[in-house]
Amino acid sequence: MCGRAGLKPMVAVHEDLGEADVEKLISMARFYLAEAFKHLERGDPYDAAEKIWASVKHATRALTLRFLGEDTPSPGETWRTFVTRAFMRAGLSSDDASRWAAYFVDVRGKLHGEVFYGLMYEEGEHRPLMEKAREYLELVEKLIFQLHVPDSYRHEGPPHHSAPP
Repeated sequence: MCGRAGLKPMVAVHEDLGEADVEKLISMARFYLAEAFKHLERGDPYDAAEKIWASVKHATRALTLRFLGEDTPSPGETWRTFVTRAFMRAGLSSDDASRWAAYFVDVRGKLHGEVFYGLMYEEGEHRPLMEKAREYLELVEKLIFQLHVPDSYRHEGPPHHSAPP
């Protein structure tokens, strides 16, 4: 599907993605996360922010592909709703799924938008989002690969994980 003036959408729908692609997306998410913290160590929060966004985006695509069978929302569906649905399908409560989807939207807007493109970095505002990316990726990996989750996190069926504060 092409947009205005024959331009392709920024994120294409990949209907032929499979299990190997989910693993590749997670591998890339890990890589970008590691790179992000290298940039932070070097005092470069701008490129770190973009690497965090890349990590969260790849992890989210893996999550939605695994649990919804697609890696982009349908026309008219917001990313927030799409990601919430994926987390709920993976076993999170509605509240937790909504909070983690909000985290995805915050990373996209604040780290990708404000910090990387807007060149406006505020340690107290943006660093916590960067730090939480580790927890986000860990949660997505647990959900995708159904790793051991303590019983205290379980609720009738699939694993239940706490949401960000």
